[in-house]
Formats: sequence, structure tokens, C-alpha cells
Amino acid sequence: MNDSPPKAKSKRAGGAKSQLAHLQFDAPVDVTCIRIPVPPASAMNKDRPISDLIKAQLLHIHHAESARLPRHKRDGRTPADIRTEAEAASYIASVTAVLHPEGRKKPKRRKRS
Repeated sequence: MNDSPPKAKSKRAGGAKSQLAHLQFDAPVDVTCIRIPVPPASAMNKDRPISDLIKAQLLHIHHAESARLPRHKRDGRTPADIRTEAEAASYIASVTAVLHPEGRKKPKRRKRS
């Protein structure tokens, strides 16, 4: 038997693969596929009042806007002004466009030879 205390593991980058390296799986793992139905077109309602989750997201993005942008670049709306999902989407899109002018990074295309 080994009476020495266990060694502390070093914190190093390596992702999930290195974190799971010590695990052994003896039996095959069953995977259950869950089918998610496509919502009907009638589910989309831009005039729907915003939920508490969207209110929290609006507060978060408003804080980011006021902390990072000078007054002349801000949208001008406050979370209290926004009542519908369409207004929320518009506000989030406009603030995101100013905060991230480069947009989503697109992968470089390789030349075909």
C-alpha cells in the first residue's frame, strides 16, 4: 500500500480530453436521441411582451453599452423603454453592432488548386 498523501494535480490547459483521461469506460455508452419539433410559424409574435429573461439580458447589454461606449455612440433607449420582443431584438442588434463592428469572424477560405 501507498501511505503517502495524494499529490495535488497541476492546473494546466488541456480541455476535457485531459480531464477525462483517467476515466475508463468498460461498457458501451447508450446515447438517446431526442427529436425537437420545429415550432409552428404562429409561434413567432414580435408584439409579445418581453419575458423576465429578456429583461435581464437588456439590463446586461445596457450596462455593457454604458460602460464601454461614449454618450454620442449609445443607442439612447433604456431597458424601461423596451416593451416587446421586436423592440428588444432591435436594441440588442444595434448595441451589438457598435460594440463588435467587425462582426462574426468568418473562416478564411482556402484556395482550391
